[in-house]
Amino acid sequence: MIEEVVMPSVLGLMELREARASQELESWTEVLEQAQAEVDAARERVERARVGREELVSVLAEESAVTTPVCVQPGGEVTAVVGSGAAGVGRGERPAVWRSGLGEEVLNGVYREVFTAVVAASGPVNGVELTRAVGREAEIKNEVEKIRHRAYVLEKRGWLMRAEDGRFTPTLGAVARDASPASVGHRRPGASTA
Repeated sequence: MIEEVVMPSVLGLMELREARASQELESWTEVLEQAQAEVDAARERVERARVGREELVSVLAEESAVTTPVCVQPGGEVTAVVGSGAAGVGRGERPAVWRSGLGEEVLNGVYREVFTAVVAASGPVNGVELTRAVGREAEIKNEVEKIRHRAYVLEKRGWLMRAEDGRFTPTLGAVARDASPASVGHRRPGASTA
């Protein structure tokens, strides 16, 4: 008897190879999706930690700023008496708590830019609009968060108000006549004229 040798078809071999490659692809795709989910979760943890740290720094700075003595110079100029442990001007000192008679000239750096942009706006502004108004890239989430954080600080200090939808407007007192040079020609409806 002669044994018959059966040769697999070339097409059958290619189909088998394709099926194995497809299974391998599915396996690696699943691994990749799991890794991407881990990366996304880690990125979210980093972002939450960063925001928490910035909030803590903000609260600690506000607490130390409450005890910072204030001097009124001849001519009515208000300056903070800064000790050696205070934040430098380069980093942007926390703004003074707004009170009658203070104008935007007491604000430094980005705080002044943010306040001026809110006053100049035709209505309430959100974080993205505010970021664009101060000349930063609103497509970069971190830039928007930096500007929004400055606006939150200004809100806590009485310079700005925040609506429930998160948009900012200047407080009426901060844009009253003679309170802020930026308010000239940009007075809000209902703002005091006295």
